[in-house]
Amino acid sequence: MTTNGAALSAPLGLLAELTHRCPLGCPYCSNPLALDKRGDELDTATWARVFREAAALGVLQVHLSGGEPAARRDLVEIVKAARDAGLYSNLITSAVGLTPQNLAALSDVGLDHVQISIQDSDEASADHIAGYEGASARKRALAKEVVSLGLPLTVNMVVHRANIGRIEPMVELALALGASRVEIAHVQYYGW
Repeated sequence: MTTNGAALSAPLGLLAELTHRCPLGCPYCSNPLALDKRGDELDTATWARVFREAAALGVLQVHLSGGEPAARRDLVEIVKAARDAGLYSNLITSAVGLTPQNLAALSDVGLDHVQISIQDSDEASADHIAGYEGASARKRALAKEVVSLGLPLTVNMVVHRANIGRIEPMVELALALGASRVEIAHVQYYGW
């Protein structure tokens, strides 16, 4: 590829925001606006076409994000479409809404990696930040399932004033969960 005589390298990754729906209410990413409704989301066949076209452009990996990708009833088919296109697939999830059975089905069709977000090392604080009672326990349980299936696990921690004093315990939690990679991200407000 070239533009104005300069060579451009092929993109390596594709961020596929599958839905805006999410069961959590984290104040730093939940938005009060009605974005795309379920009926307006791209269907499975369209995502499969997008993945094939991306692979043809040289894309190597797809990051399946949202909202919460597990809100999609066709997530298994979407992951299979990514695999069929030859893409490495990374599920970016809150882990709420996924069951061990869903996760096993995703692994069976070729899911390559899982990234789970945590809001805090303190469970009460984590649930408060997520706006979902029991979210922290569900995240911890699903992280163990990810590791037991042999999938690489990344734990993502969004840092802000409510949890910045517990970065070290959050890293310790991520390692205890079996994370092979830890991301520490600062909160980004987009003015919703």
